[in-house]
Amino acid sequence: MQKLLYTGFILISLICTSHAGAQESFNAGLLAGINASQVSGDNYSGFNKAGMLFGVFSNVNVSQALNLQIELNYSQKGSRRNPKTDEGDTDFFLLRMNYIEIPLMLRTDYKRFKFEAGGYYSQLINYHLEDENGEFDIPEELNQFNNNDIGFLVGVYFNFTESLVMNWRYSNSIVDFREFDSSGRFLFNTGMFHHYMSINLRYVFYGEQ
Repeated sequence: MQKLLYTGFILISLICTSHAGAQESFNAGLLAGINASQVSGDNYSGFNKAGMLFGVFSNVNVSQALNLQIELNYSQKGSRRNPKTDEGDTDFFLLRMNYIEIPLMLRTDYKRFKFEAGGYYSQLINYHLEDENGEFDIPEELNQFNNNDIGFLVGVYFNFTESLVMNWRYSNSIVDFREFDSSGRFLFNTGMFHHYMSINLRYVFYGEQ
């Protein structure tokens, strides 16, 4: 995790220093918001797991139509299933996974909107598993969670002002973060994947978004 943080800070610092003084082509800022997430492969559905998202970003123009953006974020993902006690259903499940994440994307403008597409790499910090009986862990003889999560993302931005921006983003794992045990694998259904939507506000403290 320390290597990932170091890499993220180095990349953002390189962009900042190489474009210092060129506000028309470079900006940097802070972001904070929430993730609504689910996991394919856990037998539950719905974006029911809320999680925190915050970090820093910078981007630089690579042409008149495109700019390149990199972020260094803390991102909570996972899955949640709430009981329906009024129906006599007491089943509860919670998977909370905390990641350090580096998204990298290309963006293009259309009037007050911006559209993005790219990918991300996340490294697991820790996780929490819980059901109606309390906290538990995956037995040692079964497949464990991978430390890495790799995926793609698409999103859209709306500028309220030159320095205050809202972002909506959808992200999806392309590599399973936990392989099914042998009895659960079938064709391409090999493991568990993150799916999550993010809504966040961004404050640009240098340059214009």
